Amino acid sequence: MDSEIIYSVFGIVVLVIIIILVLRSKEVVVSRSQEDKKNEIISNYKQKLQDALNGLKGDARVEKKKKLLGQISNELALNIYFEEDEIREVILALSKE
Repeated sequence: MDSEIIYSVFGIVVLVIIIILVLRSKEVVVSRSQEDKKNEIISNYKQKLQDALNGLKGDARVEKKKKLLGQISNELALNIYFEEDEIREVILALSKE
């Protein structure tokens, strides 16, 4: 009988502590939409491409751009946010830059 009371009191104390911790939690989780995530990924790739191609001219620029676009295409193919047709559009837009 005494052990049941001790376990009950312990359970109630733990429950009260958990409730207090949850109510005091000020952390706000901001979830971004899928479109925001896509736009962020695309802008990061644009910046990466611009940084890599700065200062290059002619054939070296073309080769470097082809290599980077291939890498970006492979990475996007593995990304859960992009469909195959969206990948083509992104690569086409990046190739024009």
